Formats: sequence, C-alpha cells, structure tokens
Amino acid sequence: MPASAQPKLFSSRREQGFCSRPFAVAKGFTLIELLVVITIIGILIALLLPAVQSAREAARRAQCMNNVKQLGLAVLSYETFMKSFPPSSTWKPGDNIDSAGNASLGPNWVILVLAQLEQQSLYNAINFQNYMTHDANKTARSTNLSFMKCPSDANTEVPYDGSGKNQGTDWARGCYGANAALGYMRKPTATPGESNYCATNNTCWQNREYKGMMGANTAVTVAAAKDGLSNTVLIGELRAGVVPIDARGTWAMSGGPSALWGHGWMGDDNGPNSLSADADDVERCTDIRAAVGGADKLLLHRMPCSGGNWPNFQQTIRSMHPGGGMACFGDGSVHWLSDSIQISPKLSVWDRLMLSTDGQPVSSDAF
Repeated sequence: MPASAQPKLFSSRREQGFCSRPFAVAKGFTLIELLVVITIIGILIALLLPAVQSAREAARRAQCMNNVKQLGLAVLSYETFMKSFPPSSTWKPGDNIDSAGNASLGPNWVILVLAQLEQQSLYNAINFQNYMTHDANKTARSTNLSFMKCPSDANTEVPYDGSGKNQGTDWARGCYGANAALGYMRKPTATPGESNYCATNNTCWQNREYKGMMGANTAVTVAAAKDGLSNTVLIGELRAGVVPIDARGTWAMSGGPSALWGHGWMGDDNGPNSLSADADDVERCTDIRAAVGGADKLLLHRMPCSGGNWPNFQQTIRSMHPGGGMACFGDGSVHWLSDSIQISPKLSVWDRLMLSTDGQPVSSDAF
C-alpha cells in the first residue's frame, strides 16, 4: 500500500482532540467563608427584627384604635336615641352585688349598644328575663366579637370560666371598658361610711369627685357632662385575664370585667397600667396568683390584683401597647394616655379626664 494511502496516525494529543491544559475544577466556599456569611445574615436579621416587630405592633395598635373609636361612636349613637349614655353595669335593685361570685348580673353597656354595632341579631338572641350568667345566655355571651378584641392581646382567645363562682362558663373576651366612676362598683345603695361605693343614686354617684360617665344602673347625659365631651374619657382599653379563671376583659359581664371602676385618687389602682401589688380587685385573685406562680409572677405580667378576693369592682385602663393605653373621649376622638400621666395629687390630670362633672376640664396639651 502506498505510503500516501496509509491511515494517518495522530502525532500529538492536540491532534487527537485533547486539550493540553488540565480540566478546570470549580472552587467552593471554605468553612470559614461559610461561617462569615452565616454570621452576616444573623446580624442583618437581628437588626431587622425589631423594625419588623415595631411595624407589626403599629398595625395592631392602629386596629385597636379603630375598635375603640367604633365603640365610642356606637355609645354616642345610643345616647342620641335614648337621651342618656348606657349604664356600664346593671343588676336588679336589692341584689347582693357586694358578694364575690355574684350571679345576678344584668346586661352591660356593650350588650345595650349591640344594635348600634350592627349586631341586632345577637341582641335579639339574649334572654333578658334571665341574668347573663344563666345558661339561657351562654351562646350569646360566648360570641366572639372582633371589634371587642385588641390584636395585641393574645389572651383574648381564652374564654373566662366562671363556673367556680356560680357565673357559668364560656364567656368571650374583650379589651375595652366603659368609664364608670372613680369609686368602687359595689352596692345598689350605700350605707353610712360607704361614700365611695358608686351605684344608682347613692352619695358616690352624686359626688363630682367620683362621678364618671356610665355608672351602675345609671349614666349621665350629654347635657350632664359639664366638663365637656372632648375633655372626658368615655371608653378605655382593658386586658383579658391571664388565666381562664381571671374575669378581667370579659365583654358581656357587668362590673370590672367590662368597665373602669375605682381607678383614680381614692384607691390603689390609680392611673393606666397600675403596678400597685393589690391594684385590680378581681374575684379569685388568690387562685389567679397561684395559677401563675405567685403575686410576683403576676406582677411580671403587669396584671396585679388584690389578694383579698374582692368582687369584680375595681379596674383601671390596661393595654399590651408599650407605655400606656388608648381611650375614646366623649366627642368620639381617640387619645393616647401615657403611663407617665400625672396621677397625683388628688384631682390630678388623670382624675379630671375621668370625671364628668368636676368642673376642671383638661386641655389636650396636658396629657
């Protein structure tokens, strides 16, 4: 075979189609580089998390503000129709409201304004021939109302259980209370020496240094609110109880669970978010303290109560928002009341905002 006809042999690896350079190997992260990246990501998350939480709380606070305004407008609408604000709490005259575990509780202010809150069907479902503690009203009182719940308060998802105090079970929670009086909610009539027990026409309710807006079995009219609606609190925030047996923040229950009582100069529950060791007077306080690990632990929740196991007749403004709480005034405006608001001496800025006829209106630049 001629040499020219012989098959050509490749003379080099290049001619065989191989690259003379070695194959390239992809370079990955070293362990140190990976740890640095993870650390940077962690730092960024730590920096961003407070901002995210702050934004969420701002949204919750805005919703809460809308709720309290909606409730205030409903109460004002009720007053226009009925020519008086609704009573914050009711019971039949002569009933022993002075005892803890009282089952003789009638409809409160929230129930009375349900129609103004577009809840006519719920209002119609209430059996007014029986107390709200009766099983006939169990379905109504267990109804969750979104406008009664502040989204900052997770405890609103746990119903109140009053079975241990003859008050029935399954009470839905709420976060807003009517401004009743700086005296205690207690008896239908006061006996001598009990001038700070505010109900109906007793000496407390007639005293301008105690009288709020919506008392027990009674309330003021627009004309009777001598300090002016824009100078007087109508509704303030409340917090739901920290355990099921804690009645605070129960929207359908008359008394401290749905109203502000004894929250000024004359008691130990003075000002918003009071941290006095015996602040709120709540039924079963001793049991509530035990359930959370003692009075000191309850104080860490910022929800102290009186260990005397009093009835539910003393309650101040409380909120989950840092530094204070919101209140709707009698003109429908909503204001922030700081924990640092003046609470002493007697008839302080705080007191005057709660009193409807004390003759000392407070300008908005004072709080």
